[in-house]
Amino acid sequence: MKKLGNKYIVEKRGYMKKISLTLLMACISLSFLLSFAVPGFASKMKGNISSMKIMYSYSVTKSFSERTHETIQITSVPSGEVETKDIHVRMDAKLEYTPLNIQAVVRESLNKPEESNYTSTFAGPAKGFSQRHYYLTKNYDKGRYTVIRTNKMTGAEKIYDGTYYEPSAQDPLVNWSRDEK
Repeated sequence: MKKLGNKYIVEKRGYMKKISLTLLMACISLSFLLSFAVPGFASKMKGNISSMKIMYSYSVTKSFSERTHETIQITSVPSGEVETKDIHVRMDAKLEYTPLNIQAVVRESLNKPEESNYTSTFAGPAKGFSQRHYYLTKNYDKGRYTVIRTNKMTGAEKIYDGTYYEPSAQDPLVNWSRDEK
């Protein structure tokens, strides 16, 4: 009789695991079916961190390593001339070696994108110089991140790491010019 009681408890525990796994599979299947039945559902769920937080909790740490930059030439204006341009600049965070399933988690911890739209008048240089070159420098903070993903049901942890570039907190966009003889 005692063995039967233990056997019942063992079977009961196995049954509870099967229910949890069955529930998990049902949720995944429902999400998969909804992605086909409702076309907009998949695009709304893609990259949606709240949908990932149902099963997992995340811990993100960042470590700054250096400041990098990307310089682009906006225009060159000859001496004595004036030019007007509409400028649109956007800086987004960039990730290296980052699996798709944690990109939204990492991006959530980075600086927000920088965007600048403006119209500017560019004048040529003073006499003695042939052209003035106008530049825009995008400054990025580069570093490494570590994400610890913990499964809420099992407690199992998985560690991800990679490199990030985010718009610099100080002077993300710098305009400058240089005259040429």
